[in-house]
Amino acid sequence: MVRGMLLRPSPTSVPAVLALAATVLVSCGPGAPTTDPGVVGAPAEQRLIALTDLDQRVARVGYRLSVANAALCPAVRNSAGWLLHAASQYSSELRPHAVARFGLDGDLPGLLAAPEGSAAARAGLRRGDLILAVDGVALVRGVDRRAAVFEGLEANINRLDQALARGPVGISYRRDGNDHTASVAPQRACGYDVQLDPSDDLNAKANGERLFITTAMAGFAATDDELAIILGHELAHHVLEHHAWHDAETRGRQTQTVPALSDAPGGPERQADRVGLYLAARAGFDTAIAPAFWRRFGAYNWRVRYPQWGHPSAEARARALETAQAEITALRDAGEPLVP
Repeated sequence: MVRGMLLRPSPTSVPAVLALAATVLVSCGPGAPTTDPGVVGAPAEQRLIALTDLDQRVARVGYRLSVANAALCPAVRNSAGWLLHAASQYSSELRPHAVARFGLDGDLPGLLAAPEGSAAARAGLRRGDLILAVDGVALVRGVDRRAAVFEGLEANINRLDQALARGPVGISYRRDGNDHTASVAPQRACGYDVQLDPSDDLNAKANGERLFITTAMAGFAATDDELAIILGHELAHHVLEHHAWHDAETRGRQTQTVPALSDAPGGPERQADRVGLYLAARAGFDTAIAPAFWRRFGAYNWRVRYPQWGHPSAEARARALETAQAEITALRDAGEPLVP
């Protein structure tokens, strides 16, 4: 969990398979915390744009981490790589702007993002497409409600996930008022969702099913590479199985055998720092920036400047990451695979 980037596993939602399926913005009401103080109190449409732009950034980085590290994740699943949302999940203030901007309708899933290289993008899908049916079976629009709800969208996402679990699926979708079809051939990806939570708390966490990052923490990351350091650390908690989190039967995910990385010395946070750096490097991110990121974060946030509750100080973490980066560089120079 990152509390002020303390990064330790913590208990607690929304399909997105680090692999991405949907992000809830239900709590984004008037005055909701955002990453940019200039957005607080701004018009609803401006807040919506700021939040959905950040959502897409998290989706892009999460997708790359998920697909690149499927071989190391204890839980895997078939993923389209898309980020989905629906009109019904937005507050009554934001909903008209979401409908106008993204062409949403009730509980029907709309694409908020289709990251480059994802199964959705390869099928020709893009942001603004509205999914109407899967394998010839219509998804449910639901009834109009004033309050923001997620259950209808969640039911439609579950239908899509079940179809993807069986392999390629046929999708009917609407774009600019015209209906189309596409075939989506899913990719294997880590079986964990990623969620952006509107909050001004500098925080990220993992709970065995999902990774969470607040808008404040995602906004603090100046580049996708820095964001990958944060999300890679949280994904590492899953890879290392720091809790007995996985129940393949109830989660509907396939499990696989992974090397016993959790036998590594240094405790959960040091382990997740090191393994997370490898995960980010395997996804093609510039991990050499990690020590500087931690030093910048330590200078910004006193809560990580000093050791707390089993968490090393920011400087100690920066030095350990310099060692891990040297390992990664040596493996690359030798042409060896990047396995922690």
